[in-house]
Amino acid sequence: MEGEPRKGYTYRFGPENNGTIVVANTQLLREKVFKLVYDVYLSKGYDLRIGRESGRGLWCTMHSLHPDTMIFLAQKAGKPVGAVIVIPDSRLGLPSDLIFPEPLASLRADGRRLCEVSSLVVAEGLELGVLELPLHLCRLAYLTIGHLLKGTDMIASFMAHHSAFYSRFLLFDDILPDSRLSPKTGQQVRFGRLNLETMKSRYETRYNHLNGRRNLYRWFFMSEEERGVILEWLQRNRRPMTSEELQYFGTCKSNILSGAGPDSVAILMEYYRKASAVKVQV
Repeated sequence: MEGEPRKGYTYRFGPENNGTIVVANTQLLREKVFKLVYDVYLSKGYDLRIGRESGRGLWCTMHSLHPDTMIFLAQKAGKPVGAVIVIPDSRLGLPSDLIFPEPLASLRADGRRLCEVSSLVVAEGLELGVLELPLHLCRLAYLTIGHLLKGTDMIASFMAHHSAFYSRFLLFDDILPDSRLSPKTGQQVRFGRLNLETMKSRYETRYNHLNGRRNLYRWFFMSEEERGVILEWLQRNRRPMTSEELQYFGTCKSNILSGAGPDSVAILMEYYRKASAVKVQV
């Protein structure tokens, strides 16, 4: 009976715990995330190069379709209000390779295990502290990368005007001073990297003397019991996209697969075969 409460665990946020975050592990939940990301980007006036050409309004990329990609959806009163996508490095590369290939090549040459945080969005008008929901989503991204995916580095390409969030709050180690134009959004973006192997000591130095929610050391490095509950929840809800969903998002809802080229599609299908084999063994 000791494990029963964990089976019913729900990740909650907000002053009254009336918001929830779920692992988007079904076609419906994933589509909600892709639609939310598209709508948030569109509302900010970005010159979107993804989703618009199909007329379906979904922000879905080749990396979103990787079976090991983890997607999180925040909801309040049943309405999508935030999301983040966690993408592991693979033979398909990472989204940032399109804009910042040099630092990624250097990190790979050093044997680093990279994962990218992508599409971190929060809907406008959400009645929360400015940073509350982004920090919840980032905490789940950190736990996913550091524990489930065994990554050593959290990578992000973010809008240049969001640099302070990544440098001042998340303490990204390396943020390139120059920005580059994103071919997907038409916005100036910067590259950042957070070394997860040194993150704990850096957060302890910077934050552990602070009280309450300002103490991001205790926020990210919670008690072993609390971390265990969340990790069990993550692992239990981690379900790769099915081949049917791949066709739905990659062909029916977009032209991702037809535009990717046969080599990339062959690589992606190889990952799906491996994921299916693991599922059968389990």
